[in-house]
Amino acid sequence: MQRLILCLCIAASPTAADRAELTSLVDSPTAGLVNKGYYAVNVRLFADGGAVGRLHVGVFKRLSVGMSFGGEQFIGTGAVDWYPRVGLAARCRILEEGYTWPALVLGIDTQGIGPYRAQRYQVKSKGIYLALSKNYISMLGELGIHSGVNLSREDTDDSGWSAWLGIDKSLRFMALFAEYDLGRNNGLQNQGLEEGYLNVGGAWTVAPELRVAYYLKNALESDHFGSQSIRELSVTYRREFR
Repeated sequence: MQRLILCLCIAASPTAADRAELTSLVDSPTAGLVNKGYYAVNVRLFADGGAVGRLHVGVFKRLSVGMSFGGEQFIGTGAVDWYPRVGLAARCRILEEGYTWPALVLGIDTQGIGPYRAQRYQVKSKGIYLALSKNYISMLGELGIHSGVNLSREDTDDSGWSAWLGIDKSLRFMALFAEYDLGRNNGLQNQGLEEGYLNVGGAWTVAPELRVAYYLKNALESDHFGSQSIRELSVTYRREFR
């Protein structure tokens, strides 16, 4: 039995080309970074023919930077409704993960997610944040535990800090993940609500450079998104500079 478990763990361990750190769950960042000398391009597709593209570059071992831009009505009729500004991002790893302690990242991200209405994104940008991540070896892949706290630069509807908890489980070429955001700065408190929102998703590593993810956001159908769940698609391409 022990030999069988060992063989399963070895078979599930990623190759060198697959060792890309997880940088986000659904809407929340982890303490992962784009590796030094690599770049990652991500396209997120959402409702109303919307899309947002992101570019992240690993500058140093502990520092990555990025930018993003998007809009709505990319698919459909009429003019494209562009986002009001380009989003910027940077994250610095303050503490490397150890045997008993998690990795810690200090970051900033000014890009919100989803349709832009009434001077705000459907999901506000994280703004300034701290993210913690700890990974554990488990059968058929790794298990990651994540948490964070943020202060968004957007103060429409509500301001102040918020926080999230998340988990991911890798299964060789697939991964499952979930996150729960308290939603403290997304207008929930102004509506007299105490609930946050739950996002879940799954991802498939098509090739070492290509990853496709499907998200089910607001799975508990809280009032944050009008008591509706939301489906989104994400495609990420990662490659080393040459």
